Amino acid sequence: MKISMKLTRLLLILSVAMLVACAPKKVPEPTPIQKTLEQAEKDARSGNEDKAIKEIDAAEKALIQEDKKAPVSQSFRSSQGNDTKAKAEADALKELEHAKKDAKGKLAGDSADEIKKAIQDVEVKEKK
Repeated sequence: MKISMKLTRLLLILSVAMLVACAPKKVPEPTPIQKTLEQAEKDARSGNEDKAIKEIDAAEKALIQEDKKAPVSQSFRSSQGNDTKAKAEADALKELEHAKKDAKGKLAGDSADEIKKAIQDVEVKEKK
């Protein structure tokens, strides 16, 4: 009888664990900066470099403004080295500069690739 109760409890615990593990995960809503960059990537891929440049500029300004409001500490070092969020922000700005240069040179595909990298960097920066 004791084995049967223990087995029943174990099965119940396993069932609950399976339900929790299979529950749908919340996908974070993209930030306005991410939305702007996604639109810039689409425009660059479709060959609309001028519109992509405007959107890249808007995203850069928004990133800078966001950093002024809530600075990402440049001096903080984690055990792995530089702060991940600060590095991601710097990388995103660098990628956007490259994307703008490529778009001005009418290299739409390269520009879109750079924007995609910047989107990934912004996602890392925005993680809580």
